[in-house]
Amino acid sequence: MSGTAEGLALAYVKRWLWKAAAPVAVPVFGVLTLLLIPLAVLDAPEASTSPASSCSIAGTGASAADIELDAVQMGHAQTIVAVAAARGLDPYAATVALATAYQESRIRMLANDGSSPELTAEQAAVTATSLTYPHDGLGSDHDSVNTFQQRWTAEWGTVAQLMDPVYAAEAFYRRLVEVPNWRTIPLTQAAQAVQISAAGGAYARWEPLARELTAMLWPAAQATAVDASGTAAGVCPGLPVPAGSWIRPTAGTVTSGYGSRLGTLHAGVDIAGPRDTPVYAAADGTVVRAECTSAYCDRDGTLSLAGYGNLVELDHGGGVTTRYAHLSGYTVTVGQRVSAGGLIGFQGSTGNSTGVHLHLEVRFDGASVDPVPWLASRGVDLHATTAG
Repeated sequence: MSGTAEGLALAYVKRWLWKAAAPVAVPVFGVLTLLLIPLAVLDAPEASTSPASSCSIAGTGASAADIELDAVQMGHAQTIVAVAAARGLDPYAATVALATAYQESRIRMLANDGSSPELTAEQAAVTATSLTYPHDGLGSDHDSVNTFQQRWTAEWGTVAQLMDPVYAAEAFYRRLVEVPNWRTIPLTQAAQAVQISAAGGAYARWEPLARELTAMLWPAAQATAVDASGTAAGVCPGLPVPAGSWIRPTAGTVTSGYGSRLGTLHAGVDIAGPRDTPVYAAADGTVVRAECTSAYCDRDGTLSLAGYGNLVELDHGGGVTTRYAHLSGYTVTVGQRVSAGGLIGFQGSTGNSTGVHLHLEVRFDGASVDPVPWLASRGVDLHATTAG
């Protein structure tokens, strides 16, 4: 991609890419994480829910062509579609890519442990480095990795590049546009020309699913390609909340309370739910901040990284503000008026964080207060498990 507009669009896409990832740490990282439990929350498991309840419980899950997709799959699908729009391709390109990704991985970012007997010891070791990158599961077909099962030995890219969902989609489209008449030939032929698969005829089976997903995700992706504001498109609707009410802003479990933490004030409450669980406005207000407050927010943060990561702050009037931190993405812009229950973002682990959660703060005249009793006095139980 080239040009300022495409660069901005790609920057947006990269904000999406880690939304969809559900990292599975290698053993050494797991041990370190367990040692840091007092300082951070661990990744919550992805919930399995019906499409009707997925927006309130497990993020951006949806159903297309009678196939249920969870939040992880929908996040990767959004990335694939957004990359097509950012490149100036048409919806058919995204449809071909989605059908391919579903056939190859069920639209999941797969690592590879290098256990295939077809690999040399050196190839196996290189392939196994994919385990050190965020992934949704394991595969063992030759040296194939990611949503498209691309192979580093077939010159698709390095393992590090291929484990980047944006790069993976870019690589697929680069080869697709080189296929003669790719816009007019049957989907399965276009996909097979790119993939050169032993089961090339299987892609056609997923064309209805891919077409529905493209229709669902293309409008937001296209709008972003034109105006790359850095915000995430809202897939889930807001909650129905009476005017003037306060609510619990997200689903999940309180894992860390307000107070001193190793000599530093933990100025809010951590609520941990599945990655991309929707975060809603706790009350009516105006957006005063919606930005990345750390050195980077296009992937999960660490304890050594300063800042809130992706942060949304709302002004509710009367000196009261609320902060929603470590978001994987946000759906609002500064100056926007939001109602209680309006979707503002998604749980993530950006910034000074080692696990997926929402860090919620309540402030009065700029000073933080304990959100638990403050919201309890307004009829909100933060120790419940559902939003609203």
